Amino acid sequence: MSFLQPWLLIGLPLLLIPIIIHLINQWRYQTKKWGAMMFLLTANRMARGYAKIRQYLILAARMLAIATLIFAISRPLASGLLGFSGGKADTTIILLDRSPSMQERSEGGAESKLETARRQLRPSLKTVGSNRWVLIDGATQKPQEFDNVEDLFDSPATQASSATSDLPAMMQSAMEYLQNNKPGQTEIWICSDLRSADWNSDSSQWGAVRDAFSKLPQTVRFHLLAYPDAVEGNVAVRVTDVVRDQSQNGHDLLISLMLNRDEGRADAKNVPIQIEVNGSRSELPVELTGSSVEIKNHRVPIDQNQPRGWGRVSIPADSNNADNDFYFVFDLPPPRKTIVVGEDPDAIRPMELAASISPDPNVEAEVLTYTPEQAASMDWSDAGLILWQGRLPNEAVAKGLESFVKRGGSILFFPPTPSESGTLTGVGENSNPFAGIRWSNWKVEEKVMVENWRGDQDILAATRSGASLPVGQIELRGHATLSGERVSLASLSGGDPLLAKAVLQEVPSHEGGAYFFTASTSPKFSNIARSGVVLYIAIQRALDKGLLSLGNTRDLIAGAEDTQKEPWKKVAGPSEILSTEYAYQGGVYEGNERLISVNRSMTEDQKSTVEDTQLKELFRGLDLHRVESKAGSTSSIVREIWRIFLLCMIIAMIAEAALCIPKAFRPKGAMA
Repeated sequence: MSFLQPWLLIGLPLLLIPIIIHLINQWRYQTKKWGAMMFLLTANRMARGYAKIRQYLILAARMLAIATLIFAISRPLASGLLGFSGGKADTTIILLDRSPSMQERSEGGAESKLETARRQLRPSLKTVGSNRWVLIDGATQKPQEFDNVEDLFDSPATQASSATSDLPAMMQSAMEYLQNNKPGQTEIWICSDLRSADWNSDSSQWGAVRDAFSKLPQTVRFHLLAYPDAVEGNVAVRVTDVVRDQSQNGHDLLISLMLNRDEGRADAKNVPIQIEVNGSRSELPVELTGSSVEIKNHRVPIDQNQPRGWGRVSIPADSNNADNDFYFVFDLPPPRKTIVVGEDPDAIRPMELAASISPDPNVEAEVLTYTPEQAASMDWSDAGLILWQGRLPNEAVAKGLESFVKRGGSILFFPPTPSESGTLTGVGENSNPFAGIRWSNWKVEEKVMVENWRGDQDILAATRSGASLPVGQIELRGHATLSGERVSLASLSGGDPLLAKAVLQEVPSHEGGAYFFTASTSPKFSNIARSGVVLYIAIQRALDKGLLSLGNTRDLIAGAEDTQKEPWKKVAGPSEILSTEYAYQGGVYEGNERLISVNRSMTEDQKSTVEDTQLKELFRGLDLHRVESKAGSTSSIVREIWRIFLLCMIIAMIAEAALCIPKAFRPKGAMA
């Protein structure tokens, strides 16, 4: 229990007033021994026990009446969420998860978790009160100040979105806000369904944020309003691939898609899939017998005179409508052009071969090879990938390559070929860097294996079926080392990186980048060329990322960084959203003469939640109070209960009055 006016509790010592009055009353009389009264005293001792009990009850009733009055005027709150607080907060920050999973409804319910959270929080926060209101939503992760609670919950930033929340980043944003504004006592309310994809409990950012909060000078209390319950049987649809196919029979779209159902349900279910392409609709009936079903290359005829367009795949409404639609765009693919720059023919030959084999038989791959001396005259304006083997480019060429990367292109750097003595020529602290990274030296080792790699993202990620790439089968007989800030995507047994990515703030995470392979592709130093699978997939994926900036269509994940650099026009999607929300809402948009599809992340289809032990570890050392609710719940999370204390005071006063009524005297022998 907490109080809105806790300072009034200083009146609790007034409970002593009835005791003081009782003692003063006792001291008013002096005892005088009088022999004639001895018989009366003897008779009174027989009723003294009852009289004392009666006096104690009267005293207790009076004290209870005073105590309940003090509690009532202190405005007590009943809530397992708040515990005991120090009254009205100076600043209240709301971290609101509005990801697709928060749009789930209870079975037969009409209200989602997000809608329930907004309805429950609005009156509760209004009751508690605050001098300043700040909202940090899961999509933008930026603090927004409001004058009152009503304006906060009427904001578009509290509406449902297709973007996955990032709780570590939201916590970081809240901590930075407190450091910059230096408010007083702060209450932070976290509203979420505890999905693992949103909380990212393995992130190293949690430890830094937790330590930063513990060092803040002001009091910070965390309140978690959780909606962890999930409804069984929800079905989600996702488009995995769209390929434009041309044959003798005409032009078709080959659409591959997948249906996923919550685990634990194996009963057969007929799901009619609605497929819309450029406004034309068709239906594909699918029988879902297990947890998932995949449809490969479903043909949908298209107009050969319309090279690009958009589409949507939909399934009937269920417990969560946020995962019932998936949008896609298509166009004639850009040329798969790769530029290879190298100084060792044995090392660049496997690269040329991997880049020249197109995964799409309808699209030809083009590979141009240059020496480092010819690099200054290269035209990479229409290339998606540059493979660079040897010493890093000089300053003049490096500026052009940095512009190429910032435009969205991909570069894979491979080390120079070591000499017979095992040294690299033209490397070290005095050599040219690229994006702050240099080749350092060459380590000669008899056999080195790959210890771990990032299988969840980037160019070494697992396949769509979940199978990992055979990165662990790579064997090296020496490798280069790096110096400079980078992100490791694969590490060797000694801890050195096999594959690293430069940290470039201007480059969108979903497009290209600068990668550094520390292994040589020459057969003398590794089996990368002989096995070939990892090298081929890495090169083709880097090329695909680089081509995103060249094509007339883009497929984006909702909430991706720097997605809306120019004004967008909505083509298809939710009807009532602001233009500032386009990057966070699933749909099809047009911007800078490109068609752009925005969809939820693949992690949103995962149903796992954060365990209690993980949650305790994330907030270790911080003041956290938690209450659970569910979609459609009508209960209030915070309510004033001063009326209960007033009722108790009235009961205590009535009891005190009843105990004070003197016992009626009845003469001996009188009739009732």
